[in-house]
Amino acid sequence: MIRSASSTSSTRARSIRVAAVFGAAALALVGCSSTSASPTAVAADCSPEHDGLTTFTEGTLTVGVPENPPYTKTEGTGASGLEIGVIEKLAAAECLDIAYVPITYANGIPMISEQKRTDIATGGWYVTEARAEQVGFTTPTFFDTMGIVSKDGATTVEELTEIGTVGTGTGFSWQDDMTKVLGDKLTLYPGTVEMKQDLESGRIQAMLDGYAVAVEAFKGTDWKVEPAAEDPRIAITTDMPKIAFPVSKDNQKLSDAFSELIDTYREDGTLADLLAEYDLPADLLVPADQAATSIR
Repeated sequence: MIRSASSTSSTRARSIRVAAVFGAAALALVGCSSTSASPTAVAADCSPEHDGLTTFTEGTLTVGVPENPPYTKTEGTGASGLEIGVIEKLAAAECLDIAYVPITYANGIPMISEQKRTDIATGGWYVTEARAEQVGFTTPTFFDTMGIVSKDGATTVEELTEIGTVGTGTGFSWQDDMTKVLGDKLTLYPGTVEMKQDLESGRIQAMLDGYAVAVEAFKGTDWKVEPAAEDPRIAITTDMPKIAFPVSKDNQKLSDAFSELIDTYREDGTLADLLAEYDLPADLLVPADQAATSIR
């Protein structure tokens, strides 16, 4: 997630707009090796890839879902998005039903670590040492970086110093760095929606958001979204954060099983195909050597 990670669990993941309401779990069933476009119940003869896995509710993977396209969004009793595609494959491989639970970035980690009401969280969570004190992580899937949205396709921080007023969300991991560079040319916003409105009205000339989130938000428009080029003044451009699924520290077996499957999806092209499905570049895929050393 794009937001910087502090030691508190209330830190939000990514440039994400959080879900406003926490509701009851909505059950969505995923079939084992199903070819149907519609979810179906797990087949009676389904054989899991790993034996002996346990979940909060027996036979069901309870998944926290915030509103953060393209990573995740709720859809009635179900969910969709880049990470939901991964979750569905994991659940199918382990013969698990899925219960989707709306979460926010304030309660997502406590839902796993304290309340023990979800097995795993989606939504583009950054892997950080601070979060690793509260939850475990699967092996990482994707990188995130700062995206620049402008009319002319600005790609560098230096271009932003001359472009006019630049908007960014409050609490993003690059906020302090960009403030040092842009000073009073940087305007803070509570979220993507507000930034987008001011960009389209001309009150700001560029905006900064999570790259994948910005690609989704401006799809089909004339605005250009570009990943920020490396700049030593902006840490996120030289050390892109890794994204992984938070899981309970008490369920290492589930985390290890999912990590093994994710590593398979990394090697067989599944994760790259998912990126392409959402118009995201293949270089956002975390390579195996970096995944192997990521915080678990």
